[in-house]
Amino acid sequence: MKISLNTLKYYVDINVPVEELCDKMVMAGFEVESIEKEGENLQNVVVAKIESIAPHENSDHLQICQMNIGKDELVQIVTGAQNIAEGDLVPAALDDSHLPNGMHIVKGKLRGVESNGMLCSGEELCLTEADYKGASVNGILILKDTEVIGTDMRDVLGLNDYIIDFKITANRPDCNCFIGVAKEISVVLGTKFKAPIPEYKTVGGDIKDYIDVIVEDYDLCPVI
Repeated sequence: MKISLNTLKYYVDINVPVEELCDKMVMAGFEVESIEKEGENLQNVVVAKIESIAPHENSDHLQICQMNIGKDELVQIVTGAQNIAEGDLVPAALDDSHLPNGMHIVKGKLRGVESNGMLCSGEELCLTEADYKGASVNGILILKDTEVIGTDMRDVLGLNDYIIDFKITANRPDCNCFIGVAKEISVVLGTKFKAPIPEYKTVGGDIKDYIDVIVEDYDLCPVI
């Protein structure tokens, strides 16, 4: 059963690296078939704000963007995208970044002007609309204005995670769910299990005002 480490942390305090966690679970009788690090092929791509856009003197379609990548640090990126505007938040692949499509981005010059990275489209990040709204747009991916400048795009996309594949044996059906595995981890690590607290809203009134149950055969259903 494949389990997200980040989701497990909602239910149990995990205070050791993922490799050590898996070693301890193996010693407790659980077989770990694999550990997959999500977002490993997406590196050095951050949320950036377009502070200014200027035309490229040696091109009729390139634009020079001054990008705020956090802590008021500005980097210059040249782009041919036409669907951007000053103030937009976009994914910026900085110098020595890697994209899921296999691209390796390094700084260089475009028609004589220094460019320290690349603005990314949803396609270049291998995203669909299900991953992030607007990812299918033909052009740069425009991020929500609630995203925080400088944030790693792996955090934005929920990819800073490990997927652990546990082999659950037939005698442990209780561990065929996140809560069951989390309880086992709390015992193995000696940490707190955080039981989920269901939340619900009542509407008042009496249930008998909405539904009536009649038992027609008390031999088949002796209790109501």
